Amino acid sequence: MKTADLKRAAPWTKPAALAVATLLLALTSTGCGEECVDAFDCRNDNGQPPAGEQWVCRDEKCETEPIEGEPGPGSDAGTDAGTNPGTDAGTDAGTDAGTDAGTNPCDTATHDAKLGTLTLGAGFQAGESAPLPAGITAVAATPGPTYSLYALNRGTGKDAALVSMGTWPQLQASATKVYDLVTEADRNGTDAVFPNNYLVNDGKRLFAGYTVGMEALGSILVHDIATPSASTHISAPKNSTAAIFTSGETSTLLVNGGGLGSADGGLGIYALVASGDRFNPVKVANFPADVFSGYTAVAANGITVLGYYTDVNLAHAVAPAAMSQAISASTPIELANQPKIEVGSNFNSAVGFGDGVAFNRGAFNASFQFVSTDVSRYALTIGISDVAIGDRVPVLSYDATQCTSVVLMSNLGTDLLVGLEDKNGRRLVRIQQAR
Repeated sequence: MKTADLKRAAPWTKPAALAVATLLLALTSTGCGEECVDAFDCRNDNGQPPAGEQWVCRDEKCETEPIEGEPGPGSDAGTDAGTNPGTDAGTDAGTDAGTDAGTNPCDTATHDAKLGTLTLGAGFQAGESAPLPAGITAVAATPGPTYSLYALNRGTGKDAALVSMGTWPQLQASATKVYDLVTEADRNGTDAVFPNNYLVNDGKRLFAGYTVGMEALGSILVHDIATPSASTHISAPKNSTAAIFTSGETSTLLVNGGGLGSADGGLGIYALVASGDRFNPVKVANFPADVFSGYTAVAANGITVLGYYTDVNLAHAVAPAAMSQAISASTPIELANQPKIEVGSNFNSAVGFGDGVAFNRGAFNASFQFVSTDVSRYALTIGISDVAIGDRVPVLSYDATQCTSVVLMSNLGTDLLVGLEDKNGRRLVRIQQAR
């Protein structure tokens, strides 16, 4: 599905003249104090909503809300709630395509206690599960074998915070606030704040980011777990996704965005290299021209998966040696020249899964809701001269009802951790490769 027309593209990814024209149009049509008129404006300004959520314009402010009763690929998404498009205009307003308006197929669909209506692929097994509190949009675990779990509570934006959820899988009934995501200046400012739905952990620090206003100026919180007073924020305009790349004893934050600290070279991949208490930002990968930000992941063997958006999300694999060289030499690689992962569809999430990467695949429907089809894994191995990419292997498959949705993906060691939501609530489920 083509989704990169001007109405749907984030303004910071357009040529400067077009962005100015968009801003002028917004000012003349909605007034200086209004963020939006409809959900299209919200997507235009802020890009893709989190998995399982949709943009809404409420009181002229952009917010996200869970998608309830998201239609399956074969159902009608834009029809008026009371009218079947194939029936006479006089049809009773309570009739929807021959189904009683009070009947929800999810009420009677069989739900597995862990996976709901999702089907587990061959070669994988569902491990422990634990409740996932409302408002949590990203989680990150410390290195094992005992996993402490931290999370991002998105809140209303300005009050977003990092929280501690306890030790997996015996998580706390209510998460404990650890640190504010947003700086005091931005919390007290007039511009809207948009937390990005990522949280990563290098074993010592937690990293999470947000953007502010239409210009997508933003910051990344660097939270020191042992010494919270040493936590800091680093300027990161247009930051969208991030992951941790580890080489030897050194862990480096990779950020998909428009700059990082003193490094400013347009959209691409930036690295935040820690040296004692100081951080050195460098650009490590260039995007092709005229693309948007995308997804970022790292496999257990160090292969990085770096993406950008054209009319769909695309991803390339970068060998550990190539990434280490780009970081140490401060010389960006050309991402388009790296091996491309043929995902086979659009996707709205990517995360390392053992020596591979998992994508939540699907497409946007006419209402700009992402309708998922499956979570699939691609094995990544270091070949003689480049990265070898395996075939697609389904991990979780959606059925036609779409009653259970994947709302987040993360890691638990080398395993996959998925957040699921359906009529039985929200929960985290550990997915392992069968041994």
